[in-house]
Amino acid sequence: MRFRAIFKSRRNLSSRSVLFEYEGCSVDVRQAGDGPLLLLIHGYPLDGAMWSSVARKLATRFRVLKPDLPGRTGNPIRATGTIGSYADFIASILDRLDAPVGLAAFSMGGYISLEIMRRGHPKVSALALVDTRAVADDEAARAKRDQSIATLRAQGVAAIADAMLPLLISPESASKGDFAERVRRIILRQTPLALESDLTAMRDRPDSTTLLPHIAVPTLVITGERDVISTVAESQAMANAIPGATLVVIPGSGHLTPMENPSAVAQALGDFFEKALNPKS
Repeated sequence: MRFRAIFKSRRNLSSRSVLFEYEGCSVDVRQAGDGPLLLLIHGYPLDGAMWSSVARKLATRFRVLKPDLPGRTGNPIRATGTIGSYADFIASILDRLDAPVGLAAFSMGGYISLEIMRRGHPKVSALALVDTRAVADDEAARAKRDQSIATLRAQGVAAIADAMLPLLISPESASKGDFAERVRRIILRQTPLALESDLTAMRDRPDSTTLLPHIAVPTLVITGERDVISTVAESQAMANAIPGATLVVIPGSGHLTPMENPSAVAQALGDFFEKALNPKS
């Protein structure tokens, strides 16, 4: 193995985290609660804080970990621009956890989780795909990624925030100034290198549609009613392709359901994982 991971408990006045060593770097993986293990993977152009409200609610029933992916302010590991390298990082966390583990992944995180499933990681016993897609980028989408990279290089992270906010949240959520500003703050603290890595990784990701029928763990698909990136129709098709999977649509939400309606998302995830990780209960 090219990595080494060591977990140590670390507490402070406001939170609990696990010190994680990977490729010579130390990363604090935030965690909360006790019980069956859940690992939450964030999406682009965000970090693990996008899960904070959901994680707090889930922590009444589960031990919840929400790492920042490589390249984030809270993760000094170099981002190398591939879904595979992000999956290596997540897999190394899974390697150090006791089974069973529930994996919940949002948007780009879903692409990473599908790579984890492609590899057949033995620790993952249940999967939640949240506002994500199985298809690879087509030529038009790849061109848009390249344009976003050019915009990022020329105008910086603020331009990405301006472009992404209308795609991430519904118009109703956007009208709530405090909420939109909170999402913007998360985006603005990302580094240009991390976001370029994300864009490259998403642009070049493999198609996972043929993988879906081979997913052999309980699976939940969640999407926002007004999601313009991973639409309800596309999410339903993905759920139909995964044996036994179910779809939950979050009313009124756009793409960023874990932040727009954390109560509904936490309820759906909690009920699903409670049953999936404790099948005899």
